Amino acid sequence: MYTKSSYNIYDTTHQAWTAMYGAMQKAQHSIYWEVYIFVEDDAGNKFLNLLKQKAEEGVDVKLIVDYWGSFWLSRKKIDELKKSGIDILFFSNKNNIIRGLRKWFMMRNHRKILIIDENIGFIGGVNVDKKMEDWNDIHMMLKGKVVHSLLRSFAKAYMFSGGNKSNVCHLLKYTYRVEHSSIKFVYEKSGLTRSNTRQRYVEALYKARERVILFSPYYFPDKKLLKAMWAARKRGVKIDLLIPFRSDLVIAKYVAYAWFALMHQKGVKIHMFKKMMHGKGIVVDDNYAMVGSSNLDYTSFYHSEEANVQISDAVMVKKLKRVLDRWILSSRKFDELRWKKRGWVHKSKEWLATGLYKFWFGIK
Repeated sequence: MYTKSSYNIYDTTHQAWTAMYGAMQKAQHSIYWEVYIFVEDDAGNKFLNLLKQKAEEGVDVKLIVDYWGSFWLSRKKIDELKKSGIDILFFSNKNNIIRGLRKWFMMRNHRKILIIDENIGFIGGVNVDKKMEDWNDIHMMLKGKVVHSLLRSFAKAYMFSGGNKSNVCHLLKYTYRVEHSSIKFVYEKSGLTRSNTRQRYVEALYKARERVILFSPYYFPDKKLLKAMWAARKRGVKIDLLIPFRSDLVIAKYVAYAWFALMHQKGVKIHMFKKMMHGKGIVVDDNYAMVGSSNLDYTSFYHSEEANVQISDAVMVKKLKRVLDRWILSSRKFDELRWKKRGWVHKSKEWLATGLYKFWFGIK
């Protein structure tokens, strides 16, 4: 079981940044950070300046960022970081582009993992971009041997990104198995035909008895996930779906909107968060939750490197559930009458967005 001091849950980007920055300030030996978006703005430079300071103090600083997600990091800044002693790598698809432009472009490292001194771990949905500071998101901090799994995962990503194995061989001694039965990590590898994360969602829905809360900024479920949702509804399970009213990605917003009528017809309660909500995960009854970087869509399930954490500790689950219930209370409920009256322009955008999404991912 976890004590109050060995974990924490943050529900805004700003809260998570504050905790992460504070932990990095105290780093004595190592800072390993794997993140999708890292922007060279006021927020990003604050972190980068701290990383430079720590590297110059002799702390082992390794940073992995996604090539596309962090595309705008300047060459000047990268050279500056390397000169200070920071080992920075870019994650990108190493396969030949001729084998398929779509697959080559879609392969991303969407994980958000930070490990400090091999003892404190952060995992969730938080990136580093000033415009995201006021977003609602879910990020977790864990302490102790439970983070060993994150260390091995980081080492694998480091080597895939071109890093020398000798620099992380001390991390490969760890296994993915963790010492706490109430915590398990779920990693997603890109380009596979089977999704570990999607499977966990499906299993959780089939085991649900009273209530399920699904939350994601981007929403496009596949047939197996929908089947599990309908089966849960038939058993009388209440399902709440929480998504942002306005997503930061326009096409994702209209793709999600296209599902509203069907979801409402099946008895799913749809809640549209007024602010941008970037958290991703599921809570089932009072005894299971999964949070992390995986959205409820094909991109996360089949094309991105993802990292999530499963939680079966009742105290932790209830704490997360309280956060989500607070978000739901401040959200706008789906209005079926207003939805039916929406104009042809809105319907056309839904149709076009869904068509483009299906075409891009080869969905029939």
